[in-house]
Amino acid sequence: MSPAAGEVALVTGAGSGIGAATAVELADRGAAVALLDRSAEGAASTAARIRERDGTAVVVAADVTDDGAVARAVETAERELGPLSTVVAAAGVEMPGTVAEISLEDWHLALDVNLTGVFLTARHTVPRLVEHGGGAFTAVSSDVGFRGSEGEIAYSAAKHGVVGLVRCLAIDHGRQGVRANAVCPGFVATPMADRLLGTDGDRSAYERTIPLGRFAQPQQIAKVIAHLCSQEASHTNGMVYIADGGASAGFFTGEAPASGP
Repeated sequence: MSPAAGEVALVTGAGSGIGAATAVELADRGAAVALLDRSAEGAASTAARIRERDGTAVVVAADVTDDGAVARAVETAERELGPLSTVVAAAGVEMPGTVAEISLEDWHLALDVNLTGVFLTARHTVPRLVEHGGGAFTAVSSDVGFRGSEGEIAYSAAKHGVVGLVRCLAIDHGRQGVRANAVCPGFVATPMADRLLGTDGDRSAYERTIPLGRFAQPQQIAKVIAHLCSQEASHTNGMVYIADGGASAGFFTGEAPASGP
């Protein structure tokens, strides 16, 4: 990945998982990064990783469901680092349950964080990208953002919404120089996966559904996001990039051995 001299990036959900890995990846390629997370401690940990690698990072703690907090965080990011050119919406939460099981509170929380959080991030950054002459907005959806999944009705509904939101951003703002894309990971070895599947259980049943035979690492998804934000993807707009190890490619028996890099 070529250096991005002068790039200023804002990453939500930067305190852990894919968001943290993306922030580090963007900083490694030369971007100054604003780390937005509701956990100031988590964002500070990511900032320390970036600074240890001689990168530039500032913490702008905020809850992505709070309109005013997101607006203030974006203002702080630009005041501290300069005009934004890259935005990554990676904040997310999973609230499992069927329509009969999930509480109304958990339904609202899932949509508020996973969908409204992306909307508010776009609401307060896309106009700035337009004002600055263009840039890239990339949102993290999910493999359940284009297909359903057992017991994940709220999460899947929200992630489907992210795909629709990004496609509309691409149409509405492409001629203004803003590219909008979505990344749809499958299983990724993150704290969210640990909470969902547990840390001690046998994950082989899930791994057998993936032709590559393993979960992705956060850094692998981060590299996809960094590519979509870069000039190497300068004509990529409205793209839904599936990074699930082939799980959605078609029927798979799970018999094939895992191999390859």
